[in-house]
Amino acid sequence: MKKLSPAKVCLSLLVGVFMPAVSGYAGFDTTVPVSAQTATNIARSLFPVSLKSGAGNLYLTDPVVIFIDDKRIGLQAHLQAYDHRPEQGIAISEEGDAVVSGEVGFDPQTRQILLYNPKIDRLAFVNESAVTKRLRADVQAAWEAQVTNPIRAELPPHPFITPFKDGIQGVTYENGSIFVQVGYLKVSGN
Repeated sequence: MKKLSPAKVCLSLLVGVFMPAVSGYAGFDTTVPVSAQTATNIARSLFPVSLKSGAGNLYLTDPVVIFIDDKRIGLQAHLQAYDHRPEQGIAISEEGDAVVSGEVGFDPQTRQILLYNPKIDRLAFVNESAVTKRLRADVQAAWEAQVTNPIRAELPPHPFITPFKDGIQGVTYENGSIFVQVGYLKVSGN
């Protein structure tokens, strides 16, 4: 893991401040660790989420990022599945929770976060019934029809990420933390 060295910062600042007329480059890179709590806070800024699933809808709230093992990161969320079609006499609402997981990565070309080998780890409803079995089957079918490997997502517009968003070079997960590799290159004299 690379750490930001004060010498690199000072060198970059000195080159940028004292040599502005000279065409040249000064740069540094660092790694920003992201804890499960920070990742959860970022996820919360993107919720609630409403999704279509079969004839019904899913409403997801209360996300929590969990580090499952040494490779997989999960996202747990409260789930409300509902199918309200009054004209057909249908009014279904069931609550539960879901966990989806994958292996995190980053595509520097598209600037997207990647989730490799995504899967539904858990989809459980409070009340088990024929209706919830159908809802679970609808969710699974929608997942299989719509989810790609990897899942691609835009970088979230969150205050934690904004200061270094343009410098992100990679995202990895190891030792119970997400690490964002950030590199900056300053062109002086232009």
